[in-house]
Amino acid sequence: MGAVAIAASLLTGCVNTKFKTDATVQSFVVADEPYAAGIGRDIITQGGRAGDAVAAMALAMTASLPSRVGLTGGGVCVLFDAAAKQARTIDFLPRPAGAGSVAMPAMLRGLYAVQASAGVMRWEQVVAPAEQMAQFSPGLSRALVQDLGSFGGRLAADSDTRRRLLAGGAPVVGTVAAQPELAATLSVLRRQGVGAFYSGPLATTVAQGMGLDPAQLRAYQPRVAGTLTVPFDITDLHVADVGGPESGAALIQAWKAVAGLPPAERATRAAQLLGAGGTGATAAGAGVMVIDPYENGAACAFTQGAPFGTGRGIPGTGMLVAQGVDRGGFGAPALIANSIVGRTLFAGVGTSNGDDGPAAGPAALLSVALPSGLDEKSTAPQIQATRPQSIPGRVSFVGCRVSSEDGVRYCRTAADPRANSLALTVESERERN
Repeated sequence: MGAVAIAASLLTGCVNTKFKTDATVQSFVVADEPYAAGIGRDIITQGGRAGDAVAAMALAMTASLPSRVGLTGGGVCVLFDAAAKQARTIDFLPRPAGAGSVAMPAMLRGLYAVQASAGVMRWEQVVAPAEQMAQFSPGLSRALVQDLGSFGGRLAADSDTRRRLLAGGAPVVGTVAAQPELAATLSVLRRQGVGAFYSGPLATTVAQGMGLDPAQLRAYQPRVAGTLTVPFDITDLHVADVGGPESGAALIQAWKAVAGLPPAERATRAAQLLGAGGTGATAAGAGVMVIDPYENGAACAFTQGAPFGTGRGIPGTGMLVAQGVDRGGFGAPALIANSIVGRTLFAGVGTSNGDDGPAAGPAALLSVALPSGLDEKSTAPQIQATRPQSIPGRVSFVGCRVSSEDGVRYCRTAADPRANSLALTVESERERN
């Protein structure tokens, strides 16, 4: 198992430094929607950290990928603080809370916790790009058009989302589809803060539109905990500490169970142990991941429950009502980090498409952590290309190795083409002491 894990953290690729001070620093941003990836890049360029970038990307996807990410939904993040050399889970799953298993809207307080603990920017700086995207649409992305084609029939005829995104009939990539109702909601959140969603006039609208007890909405808080880990030689695998079926504990059990198998058998056997396979409607997920200039890591998976949630909208807000979930099959975020020196060496998220059966997200994640023939000559793109097609789900990741000669970190990204994901590298000058 140690050999497998060491290999997983020794992936070749682009250069980034920890010990050299005469080179540019590279950061890595990946998102399951290309416009969101661009916003993550901009946040890092402007001096943001991993927490700022993942929060900004998630908010952007409420406009650019509402099939999977929304203000009434939620998710889970794994964070690694390179300076403190600590990892944590922020659990904001949109668990069932109302009639018909309607979700508790966990997204905003969850993202606020992520950004507050792993970011440095002001909240309004993180929200503004999403507001601009909703107000001035850059055009429908291939990722959203794909979901509209597969799941658009779930949208209620009177929802703001259907009226804006399907006004012209069959969706076409590049079609401009502004969402002024959602932009107005994001404007309130930018100006008044996250609290406006849980208490006040907007909270009243949300509670009524979702059929929730206003007191229950007001009291909601995300759960902050440690991570579940598999220790290796000098690194640790960190997965989210969330309970229930398809949990982080199940993922680690599968990892340990297959560690002694021949490399070619590991990923497939791990998927079987997780209960992945077959078809059927499941919660759909979307992922984002960042390794920032300070070698902090963040990996997050988000969901609306079912694709486009319940399909119902909250009139005048641009929001869809999310479906509650109590299990992690929609998405599995993970990091591999060296807690001795403080550096992130792997950030990945496996997600479900929404029609690929149970445990698709965790199975997809392990399919790149335990691939056939994984060694330090395998790059992230090579691992992605040879991932067993029989394993369901989507997965994107950043993988790094560290040179024993000069301490330089080499990283490569691998965006999953099935999710129309985008990976970007951001170069900046290293700050000198």
